[in-house]
Amino acid sequence: MKKAGIFTLFMLLNLISVTAQEAGTGKPIIVLFGDYTAGLGTHNDVSGFNLTRSRLGYEYQVLKDLKATVVLDINTLHNGNRSTYFHYAMLEWTYQKLELSGGLIYLSQFEVQEAFWGRRYIEKSFQDRYGFGHDSDLGIKARYHFTDWLNADFAITNGEGTLNINNNNSYKYGLGITLKPTKELTFRAYADLYSDSQDLRPELDAEAKVSFTDQKTAAIFAGYSDEQFSLGIEYNYQMNREFVDGCDYYGFSVYGGLPLSQKLGWFGRYDYVDTQTADGIRYGWTSIAHKNALVTGFEYYPIRQLAIAPNYRYAETFAGDKYHTIGVNVGFSW
Repeated sequence: MKKAGIFTLFMLLNLISVTAQEAGTGKPIIVLFGDYTAGLGTHNDVSGFNLTRSRLGYEYQVLKDLKATVVLDINTLHNGNRSTYFHYAMLEWTYQKLELSGGLIYLSQFEVQEAFWGRRYIEKSFQDRYGFGHDSDLGIKARYHFTDWLNADFAITNGEGTLNINNNNSYKYGLGITLKPTKELTFRAYADLYSDSQDLRPELDAEAKVSFTDQKTAAIFAGYSDEQFSLGIEYNYQMNREFVDGCDYYGFSVYGGLPLSQKLGWFGRYDYVDTQTADGIRYGWTSIAHKNALVTGFEYYPIRQLAIAPNYRYAETFAGDKYHTIGVNVGFSW
């Protein structure tokens, strides 16, 4: 499976490169994320090096208004094995103020928040980290720029991310609006509806007295950024998570940075997550979330493509366990 995926990608890259010489321009996409983490206190027996993301792809401008992108992700799983799969395989078409994309597309659900946070090599943005949605999926997306400071995006997707194919007649419908009244200010509002499917419902105890309905998500974001500092805050609420009526999931994140020199800066982020479950049942998905989480540190850019960030992290689980860790994250993007 892995060899076949890598072979397919390189065949596509070779084909695109040959075509690019005749019809347009293209560029490679290379992303590498790694870290070293060590636990403190009662968790000082936990330490090690990790390669958390390796991404290889190619972006090709087929025509002036048509672009093709193919990207492979090679990631480390929790069991130590590696997975290889297509993260993006899409076409993007632009006509005046309208942008259309289709295939295995990147989504706009938390695109603005992730760009504002700007430190994906250290940690995923809030919605991605806590499973409120996927950053790519099979489907179609449209974005319309009403003005330079106002645009709206709409997507219809499977709702299951990059690794699953939709055969269950369930779709996610998402609508977002982004507002930039000034160069420094950014506001965004987003909502989606994920239609219920029996095939996607969680496995619950036979005694569990629950009903099922559509899952709904809402999110708002506000951010300010200039040459002196950046500060962003977002709030997210997901109703009827995994289609369980009354099972809600919500939280907020505050993050920002302070440049100290041209190549050095400080950053910090705090996340809070909580749940409201039907009949007091605690579902398995809460294991991915920390009720309280903090990360802070410094990042250094020796060159534009490379970032190095020594940092400290604190996390508290829903069960009350507390973790303190220190580490160094490294990100390379080309």
